[in-house]
Amino acid sequence: MTSANSLELQRVTGQDSPAAPVAGIDLSIEAGQTLVLLGSARAGKSSLLRLIAGFGILEGGHIVFNGHDLRELAAHKRPFTLLTEQDALFPHMTVAKNVAYGLKSRKLRRPERDHRVASSLEIVGLQNQVTVHPHDLNPAERQLAALARALAVQPLVLLLDEALNQLDPLHAGRVLGDLRTLQRQVGLTMLMATTDSGLAMGMADKLAILHDGRLIDLDRPDTLYRTPGSALTARLTGPVNLMPGDILRDHVGQSASKALAQVREAGAQWALALRPDHLEIHLTQPTGLDARLEGHVERLAYSPAGLSVLIRIPGLSETLMARVDSGRLDADDLPEGRRVWCTWDDKAAHAVPL
Repeated sequence: MTSANSLELQRVTGQDSPAAPVAGIDLSIEAGQTLVLLGSARAGKSSLLRLIAGFGILEGGHIVFNGHDLRELAAHKRPFTLLTEQDALFPHMTVAKNVAYGLKSRKLRRPERDHRVASSLEIVGLQNQVTVHPHDLNPAERQLAALARALAVQPLVLLLDEALNQLDPLHAGRVLGDLRTLQRQVGLTMLMATTDSGLAMGMADKLAILHDGRLIDLDRPDTLYRTPGSALTARLTGPVNLMPGDILRDHVGQSASKALAQVREAGAQWALALRPDHLEIHLTQPTGLDARLEGHVERLAYSPAGLSVLIRIPGLSETLMARVDSGRLDADDLPEGRRVWCTWDDKAAHAVPL
């Protein structure tokens, strides 16, 4: 893997639109890495990508690529390609001609140009659509054709702004897997902006959580899943139960858990974050466990991850979700309205600010 293609953002402040400015963001992306920007709408994800690409207004800070400050470098001179959810294909051109369009200015010989077009279309799975026009493609295929066009110019950094949001999970998984292979081969650096937590968790080497234009968490996705630094991070990285300190103060007895003690003392400003896998359901009141909550089954939920039960706890605005251990319980054990008790492993619970 090449040692080039490293990108560093130093206190980057600016905006592409007044609705979503970014303020003082520091990030470092190594060659061949994928960094995913995850956040809700208007979190500043798109603005940050566009500032990196050379668009918008950079009001402060530095964008440094391979040791060179790009602040004064025009967008068309940066070795980056920005791909958005709008495919921007030329309707009068075939897929192959659309992919080849970005190569015109590079004065490549015909064999090299044809090779790049063919290999890019193979990566995205459109090798059998070379003579088709964009209006004959579905939205997902048009996004893939736009991705192939971006790959054909061999950018050093690929910026993807919700650029694959039309793909179904199975197709997206294959395409992203091929992109990962390409990264290992050529050292391609990628930044992705998305609201899809599943895509973010599966693709990121590093995951950056943005909110109101600020970076609030940055780490490996598995680390942020296990030990989120905030309630927002906990929610964005997967299903989570957030139990505010004032509720726990009223319903849970004393415990040796440091996290539980912290949120009980802080009250409504902090919560105990607990993943559904770490919440255990009991049909009878457990003895010897102070850290427990009593509630009633609201309903069952089925998903590819297995059976879950939603439990209504008095005073808690949101239902708790717990995975059902099929070795202990099944759907017949958990009818609607059934009284249950919830316990958890103290080591799996974390205190987070709300």
